[in-house]
Amino acid sequence: MGKEFKFLAVLTVVLSSLFLSSCTDERVSHTVEESDIIESVYSSVVIEPQNMYNVIGSISGYVDVIHVEVGQDVSLNDQLFRIRDVQSASTANNALLAYELAQKNNSGNASLVEDLKLDLNNAILKRKNDSLNFVRSKQLLEKGAITKVEFEQSELMYQNAKATCNAIENRIERTKRELKMSVEQAKNNYSSSLSRSEDAAIHSKVDGVVYDIFKEVGEFVSMQEPIAIVGAKDKYTINMMIDEVDITKVEVGQSIYVSLEAYRGQSFEAKVTHITPKMDPKTQTFKIEGEFVNPPAKLYMGLTGEGNIVINEHENAVVIPREYLIDNESVETANGIQKVTVGIKSLSHVEIKSGLSKGSIIYKPQ
Repeated sequence: MGKEFKFLAVLTVVLSSLFLSSCTDERVSHTVEESDIIESVYSSVVIEPQNMYNVIGSISGYVDVIHVEVGQDVSLNDQLFRIRDVQSASTANNALLAYELAQKNNSGNASLVEDLKLDLNNAILKRKNDSLNFVRSKQLLEKGAITKVEFEQSELMYQNAKATCNAIENRIERTKRELKMSVEQAKNNYSSSLSRSEDAAIHSKVDGVVYDIFKEVGEFVSMQEPIAIVGAKDKYTINMMIDEVDITKVEVGQSIYVSLEAYRGQSFEAKVTHITPKMDPKTQTFKIEGEFVNPPAKLYMGLTGEGNIVINEHENAVVIPREYLIDNESVETANGIQKVTVGIKSLSHVEIKSGLSKGSIIYKPQ
C-alpha cells in the first residue's frame, strides 16, 4: 500500500506539471510586428448646408404671404415671407402725434423757451432796478443817511436779482437742448415705426435653397422665432462635437476620414476648416467644422455618420494591440513583465517606441 501511495503521489505531481505547462501553452500570444499607425480623434458627424441659418422676423405678427416652398432655389435678397403686424399702424400714428407735438413745443409762441424769455426780461428789469438801489444805498451809507443793515439788504436784493437772471439764462439753454433732443427722439421713433412696415418683409440672406418651412399662412409668429431654414445648395459642412479632453490636439487643416450611414462601406476624406473657440457647457464639447475634399455624389441636410480626425501618423512603427498593454507602461513576455515606452495610439493599436522589437512574443494579460 505504501508503494502504491508513493506512485500515485508522483503521478499527481507529474500530471499537475503537465496541466500547468499546457495552460501556459494555451495562453493567447501575439507576435510584435511593424505597421503604419494613425492616431485620431473620433466623433459622430452631422451634415449641414454651408451658410445655413434660421429665417426669423424682426417683428411679431401673422404670416401674411409665403413666397417660397420647401426645396425651392432662392437668391440673395429674394423675398421669402411677409408678416402682418397688427400694431404697426397705431404705433406709427402715435409716433407721428408725438413728433408733431415736439415740433410745436420747439417753435412759435407756444415754445417753452419763449415763456422763459419773458421771465428773463422781467428778471433783467428787476436786476437793473436793484442795481440802481444798491448804488444809491452805497452813497447814502457814505453820507451816514442809512444804516449798514439797510445797505446790506439793498446789496442782497441786487445779488439775488443777478443770480435769478443767471439761473433763467441757464434754464433757457437747457430747455433748448431738451426740446431739440425731444424733437430728435420723436422723429427717430416715428421713423422706426415706419420702418416696421419694411421689416414685415423677410428676405433671403444667401444664394441657396429653402430646406424647411415651419409656419403656414395665418399662423402667428413671435419676434425672433424661426420661420424656415435656408442654406447653400450643393455645398455642405461636416459638423463634429469634440470632447474637451481632445480639443487641444485638433488643428485647422487636419485630415478627417468620414463614413456616412448613407454610404456604408465607403470613406471620404475631408479637412478641418473651423474650430469654435468656446466650449458648450451643456455637452462639454467644442464644435468642429470640416469640408469634403472629394464629396459623395449626393448629400442631404441631416445625414449622419462617424468621423476620425487624424492627429498623428507614423509609418513602419512597432505596434501591438491595445489590449496587450498593461497600465500603459508594460507588457508580459516569456521572461516576465517588460517595461515599454508608448508612442501614439489608434483605436485598436499602440506604438511601442522602446522595450520591444519586431518578432517579440507577448502575452495577453489574464
